[in-house]
Parts: sequence; C-alpha cells; structure tokens
Amino acid sequence: MLQNIAQILLWISVIAWSLWFGGLMYEMVVILPLWNSALPESVIEWNSRPQFIINPTRFYLPVALTCVLVSLGAFVTAWKIGKNWFWHFISAVCAIGTLGFTLAFFFSKNEVLFRNQHGELNGEEITAIANAWITGNWIRVVIMAIGFFSALSALSAEARRVKNDASSSFDVA
Repeated sequence: MLQNIAQILLWISVIAWSLWFGGLMYEMVVILPLWNSALPESVIEWNSRPQFIINPTRFYLPVALTCVLVSLGAFVTAWKIGKNWFWHFISAVCAIGTLGFTLAFFFSKNEVLFRNQHGELNGEEITAIANAWITGNWIRVVIMAIGFFSALSALSAEARRVKNDASSSFDVA
C-alpha cells in the first residue's frame, strides 16, 4: 500500500516540477525579454494598464505549493520504504528552497516590476531592482533544475526497480 502511495506521489511530483520549471522557462524566454528590453522605461510601461496586468502568482502559487507538498510526501514515503530516497530528498529540499527563496527575494521586487508600485523610484533604482531580479532568477533556475532533474532521477530509479522486480519474478530457480 505504501509503495503505491509512493509511486503516485512521485508521479505527481514530476508533473508539478514540470509545470513549475516549464513555467519558469517560458517566463525566461518569452516574458522576461518584454519587460527588460529597455530598462527602466520597459518596466515603467510593463503592466501600465490595469486591465492587462499579469499576475504570475495565480499560476505559480498552487503549482509551487503542490510541488513542495508532494515532493516532501514522496520523500517521506520513500524514506519509510527505504528505497530510492536520496533523489526524493534532493527534490524536496530544492522545492522548499525555491519557494523560500521566491518569497524572501522576489516578492518585494515583483511589486515594483510587475505591479507598477515604483512610486518615487528613479530610473537607476528601477534598473538596479530589475537587474537584481534577473540575477536572482538565474539562481532560482539552477535550484529548480536540480530539483526537477532529481525528481526525474527518482522516477528513473523507480522504473528500474519495478523492471528488476518484474523480471526477477519470472526467474525459475
């Protein structure tokens, strides 16, 4: 029973990581060039019309929380079973670390960059915040890549284990 729960949690973890990491890659390739193309003007113009404001938290919050909780659950069940827990551990640590880093580092910068809360900031200050955001985002990409590929490694290890178990059940002594 616990083995089945572990497998389900692992699959959900890989799917959640795919959505979270895939969303970040889309953001890096499509969205980021739009608002950092001509700093600081591009940030000032970004989301300048309230009816078109993009709120990435609506996507990322449920995906990130799912990833953190399921990765943690997958680690706990793998630990209890005693099989392939190392990759689950790395995945869970990266999920928790990414969410913590996002909350601590990005949220205040997002208010300036994405919600036009730059108020009295001058162009140099807006540019500095944008450049710090971009640097921090590359750090987040690395952490998430490690977490995502750790979840994939756990899935691969589990597939090998299942295959070995199936082939050994057909061996005749």
